[in-house]
Amino acid sequence: MSGFEIVGVVLAVFPVITHGLKFYSEGTGLVNDLFHYQHVLKRIGRGLAREQTSFSNSCRRFMEDVANQCGVGEEEIAEMMQDPTDPRWREGDLVKEHVFRQKSVQEYLDTVEDMNEELAKVRDLTAIDADDGQSKPLDKKSRRRQWKKIILVLKKDDITRHLEEAGRLNTFLARLTEQNQPMTATRRVSRRSTKHYVRIRSHAIDLYEIFQNRFPTSPSCNCMLRHDVNMKLEFRSAKITAKGLYFHAIFTSNIAFSPRNWREIEMEPWETNETKLCRDTDRHSHVRFADPPSPTASDYEDISDLCATIIRPSSSRDWLGFITSEKGRQHRIRSMDYHQKLLDFNNIDTVSLAQVLRDKSFRQEQRSRLALKLASSVMQLHTTDWLTDFWSKNDILFLRSLDATVDFNGPLIRRSFETRNMDLTDISQSLPKPWLNASIPCLFSLGIVLLELWYREVFENLKNEAERKMPPEFSDPLAARRLANEMNSGPNYKNSVLRCISGLDAVYTSLTEEKFQNEVEEKILSPLEEDLKFYCDIKSIEDCI
Repeated sequence: MSGFEIVGVVLAVFPVITHGLKFYSEGTGLVNDLFHYQHVLKRIGRGLAREQTSFSNSCRRFMEDVANQCGVGEEEIAEMMQDPTDPRWREGDLVKEHVFRQKSVQEYLDTVEDMNEELAKVRDLTAIDADDGQSKPLDKKSRRRQWKKIILVLKKDDITRHLEEAGRLNTFLARLTEQNQPMTATRRVSRRSTKHYVRIRSHAIDLYEIFQNRFPTSPSCNCMLRHDVNMKLEFRSAKITAKGLYFHAIFTSNIAFSPRNWREIEMEPWETNETKLCRDTDRHSHVRFADPPSPTASDYEDISDLCATIIRPSSSRDWLGFITSEKGRQHRIRSMDYHQKLLDFNNIDTVSLAQVLRDKSFRQEQRSRLALKLASSVMQLHTTDWLTDFWSKNDILFLRSLDATVDFNGPLIRRSFETRNMDLTDISQSLPKPWLNASIPCLFSLGIVLLELWYREVFENLKNEAERKMPPEFSDPLAARRLANEMNSGPNYKNSVLRCISGLDAVYTSLTEEKFQNEVEEKILSPLEEDLKFYCDIKSIEDCI
């Protein structure tokens, strides 16, 4: 075969086998009367469909990188992916001698050749016609003989064995394309902005200061409200932030915020040039009648006692007033009681991530979504009092209803304002020494939590016998790297974890450097976004989150 023809062949053979297995499993083929084996064939079909998706993704990334080297547009690759018989797989601008001299390109094509052989064996075992994906027409005697052959194949797990080998090759292809795509990755990140993190972090610092000054503790406050703020950890892309910057916090109390024992407050930066810039201005691009006058700061109450405002009954979504930092920066607030929640959540408590790691109702898609929100929160809040460098699964909380339902999509970080910085000191002192010496501690903390999310187990329990005998300063980084390399997750999630654990390519003097933010965005956040979009089967990350 010439050029990249073998890649097109494998792209074409996947749907042929998938359709053939579906033909059998639905009872219209040779195993019509073998109901016991239909669920086996369906399971095999689902596994094959997953491998097809994985191969298609790695193929697209591989060919986009080749296109970039040859000066070919990505739209041509998209057209080729839709038609495996396209002549451009064999000849044309992509088939350049200097491309095939690259070791990674040859390794990719050799591996695809091996995969094609495994898939051909699966096709032969199931008597699937390569032209239409249907079973070959057989007479009654041949049908009975082939029927027995299929039973034998299923009993010996021959199909499963070949698919497992194809899956192993697929994993190698995915890793290869992730490791050899610097030019494509750079183009992707160049379209993204990290400047919004500066604005988010600045306002988060303001809010922490406001809570210290406007959330008075005993004896100046006699309320029954716990002086804890459960700040929501939210994914914020430049696209989301451009439409408005909002923070959300959960307050709990021993008395009921009728009809609940908790209240959610939304906070928005107000009356600053930054606020105006981050609002959605699309509506101003059309000719329209004049809008009514926008509210000004004088229309809102300056809140001096936040406790009293939070406890006060409110069924309206109107803004309650504004809170002001010592620098004079204002945030207007409103109650989110109108926000739809299940009745079971009228009375809640909180549960930590450490307590729910093994929860069977904590689905992989939810874990992937949480991983992205935590990574985004590190970019927004690192080195602030909301999220220090040293944090763990014990710091991440979720709301839990009376019937034990956990809101996995709403992670929280709790900060207590009873005693200044008390909780931050406790956290730092409780962490193992290697975390304090990590090149980028906040990312190392993130990496450990991502490992725990994938393995569904606390990090300490994942160490092997030899690692348990070592001092933590040696065993922790060793165990983290071992566990990251042994993960059988998708390449995007795995590469993000490895970057968190092993560090980035360059050394930075400050976590607020734009170059640092760009590299984290490219090598940790972007892969986690792709991982989540895979589970959601949605192209827009904003629609997944």
